[in-house]
Amino acid sequence: MWKPAAEKLALAALLGAGLCSCAGDEPAAQSGASAVPPPLASTEQPQPVPPAVGFTPLPTVQDVQNAAPGGRNDPFAPLPGAQIQPGDAEGQPGDAKDSGAGVTLTGVLTVGNQRRALVTTALGTGVICVGADGRCSSDIPELLPPGWSVVSIDVQRGCIQLALNGQPQDSLCIA
Repeated sequence: MWKPAAEKLALAALLGAGLCSCAGDEPAAQSGASAVPPPLASTEQPQPVPPAVGFTPLPTVQDVQNAAPGGRNDPFAPLPGAQIQPGDAEGQPGDAKDSGAGVTLTGVLTVGNQRRALVTTALGTGVICVGADGRCSSDIPELLPPGWSVVSIDVQRGCIQLALNGQPQDSLCIA
């Protein structure tokens, strides 16, 4: 019950303040007597409107393309001008190189339930899986030389075991 009364009292106070602010001793100015003369035509160029605070115009597509150079042909290749570490033929500490197959093991991972190894060979860089030719699917090119196959990939230890013509070779592990 007190809430409607408080609302009426607040409304009455606002109405009273509004009426008091409109009353004054000076009469309202005549609109025709104090008209502001029209501004003179200016020969100056209008100033550009600065962007709203907090907004920065985005660069154009051409600006972005010019600022970003193209990528590398082989993202796994060492950077141009990279220093080769002594005792490491590839210049990558921790990589394991098998001189027999020419395979450099750079990493192991699990994709879903499939174990994969990241390798570099004379035929390219990519992933290999357990199988006769090391390919993870039939549409991926072969990375292993003819006669080589992948016997196992141990993700926990970071090792792969290759076989040459069915004969298992020593495991190749990342240091």
